[in-house]
Amino acid sequence: MSSELKVDTISEKTSANGVTIDGALIKDGDVAGLLKSAQTFRITANVTSTGYITANWEVPDTENQGNKGSLVSESSGVFTFSETGYYLVHWNVGYQQSSANNTYGYVEIFLTNDNSTYTSSALGYWGGTSDYDLGFGSVSTIIDVTNTTNDKVKLHYTAQTGSSRITGSTTQNKTAVTFMKLGET
Repeated sequence: MSSELKVDTISEKTSANGVTIDGALIKDGDVAGLLKSAQTFRITANVTSTGYITANWEVPDTENQGNKGSLVSESSGVFTFSETGYYLVHWNVGYQQSSANNTYGYVEIFLTNDNSTYTSSALGYWGGTSDYDLGFGSVSTIIDVTNTTNDKVKLHYTAQTGSSRITGSTTQNKTAVTFMKLGET
């Protein structure tokens, strides 16, 4: 025997507790298949020196590029969140070897949950032996932001040997990070 319930609206009994359907908790604005926020930031200039990338970040503004929502902000290379939740952090990196010697570099996503001590959570390497080898790679991680004051993200580049760089642009996403809110924490 099957039953069917037809309603126009299901409301929470207690505000912000959510509604459970087949074991899945759905909270305010958190509907499966719909992203609440998806934002991209890109670097506008090549990076050649080792360290956190603290400058030349912009929100893409070419043609139809855009962001959905504004839950993530960037200041001096520190990415902060205005809402708690689970976020996918996906960093696409364009790189270039600028010498013919054995050259390699790597990128990392660093996280903090105390607004002070950062730990590497994702790492990607590249290398080459030819002058001006070009390439593209990505690293990603899912983070649980439980405190909007303390939980933050930084992106780090290391030019390990030889002359390498990651590439930037004001018109294309050559090196860009995307944050997508996947759901509530």
